Amino acid sequence: MSGFCFKQFRIQHDKCAMKVGTDGILLGAWADIHHAKRICDLGTGTGLIALMLAQRTDHNTQIVGIEIDPSAAEQARENVKQSKWQHKIQIIQQDIIEFTQNCGEKKQCFDLIVANPPYFAQGIDCRNVQRNVARYTQQYDHLAWLMAANQCLSEQGKIQFILPVEQAENLIESTALFCNQRCEITPKQGKVPHRMLLSFERMEKEKKVSQLMIYDQNNQYTYEFVELTREFYLKM
Repeated sequence: MSGFCFKQFRIQHDKCAMKVGTDGILLGAWADIHHAKRICDLGTGTGLIALMLAQRTDHNTQIVGIEIDPSAAEQARENVKQSKWQHKIQIIQQDIIEFTQNCGEKKQCFDLIVANPPYFAQGIDCRNVQRNVARYTQQYDHLAWLMAANQCLSEQGKIQFILPVEQAENLIESTALFCNQRCEITPKQGKVPHRMLLSFERMEKEKKVSQLMIYDQNNQYTYEFVELTREFYLKM
């Protein structure tokens, strides 16, 4: 049986344009779940981050995954159904702007909103439309994703993204929300940061900046990466 096995769940991703990757795992492990009773995963894809957050939270937490692609949404539902958390995760096949607008109008707020959004600028066409939708920033830019999330964010809630460094810095500069926490991800010792985990809030707080290196000079996972992800990876 194909797919990706974690300690407490399995992800099938053959119907999804974007497969299980380190970015999603980092966000799912890093996201701040404290005081989060309602969580939304925008662009859930396979349902990976939603399932990681389900594992990390208590049984009363409700998680909604939003996915525009029908095939990916169906696979996310299948992955959730095969897990032990189907009672706390709902997958909705809908455009993120439409969903967040509806939630805002109904005052249905979330305490935590996470996203691993598309990050390539529009350029060379992908080989298929599904992958194009999943991978390229051509329908909505990152600021549109952030503003959409803000429409259904609770007053003390947090919006947490993972993005390449340049796009992350551009987003921080272009929004009125406050980036109170960020973690710079370096792939290997001697390399420059290539990803950034971001946490936005409506109120300004003391800024927290941290760094995380994935591999050491011997191509082994660093202690910090293992500590962050040990509850998920099978061999950690």
